[in-house]
Amino acid sequence: MPKYTNPKVPEGISSGHEHPLVDAAKSLTAVFAIILVVLFGSYVLARLAIPFIPFAWELKMTPGELNANEALSAEALDRQRYLQSLADKIAKASDLPDEMIITVHYVEDDTVNAFATLGGHVFVFEGIWKILDTENAMSMLLAHEIAHIKNRDPIRSAGSGVLAAIASGVLVGTDGFLASIFGGANLLTAMSFSRQQEMQADDDAASAVASLYGHLNGTGSLFTALLAETKDKSRLPEFLESHPDLQARIERHALRGRKFSGKLEGETTPLP
Repeated sequence: MPKYTNPKVPEGISSGHEHPLVDAAKSLTAVFAIILVVLFGSYVLARLAIPFIPFAWELKMTPGELNANEALSAEALDRQRYLQSLADKIAKASDLPDEMIITVHYVEDDTVNAFATLGGHVFVFEGIWKILDTENAMSMLLAHEIAHIKNRDPIRSAGSGVLAAIASGVLVGTDGFLASIFGGANLLTAMSFSRQQEMQADDDAASAVASLYGHLNGTGSLFTALLAETKDKSRLPEFLESHPDLQARIERHALRGRKFSGKLEGETTPLP
């Protein structure tokens, strides 16, 4: 009968030629690389998916403080109502989808500013009201901000994290969930858009205003007023820093008259 033995396994037969710490480092590197690829892929997918989020979801998840009624003076309240009425006309001229509701807020502050944010909210500061002389220029301003909303620029600017925030908020049915994710209105009002988005908003705004009035006369004063406001100042107003050069915007706007069949002549309407 053969005798079976249990020989000792030679040392090093199952080990690699590298130090165990090197093997561990390589494994950790591979794990982190996989995580980065997954995160980057998720980010790209989220960026592609964000513009297709229903506006009704975005509207529902807008922080409650943006929907609150402002404590305005009687004069400011009249201006807000006027701007809201004007925005409603521009929204119609912009072929805005019915579910995209525009809400205009007039801010009693001398800051030269205006911006659009999530949920169709547009803020117009008293400072920019004071430097504009016609309704036509104000219409160009409002149409520009409304174009951002139509193009879904605010939700793009909010980042891919908004996808998870809105999805979670819709699932649990919690109003204001977006505020808890993005820190409320303060962050939402600090959004910035790319120069390409700004130029597209200018183009779309000109189309809407030309449709509303039948011409673009007076609209260019929006840019010249902003240019005059920036003279003798060390820096642009914060909301203009991401915008294309104002002189370039003025020249581009002058060319739009040709695009709209020379519609640079027509009666202008003063601001009330």
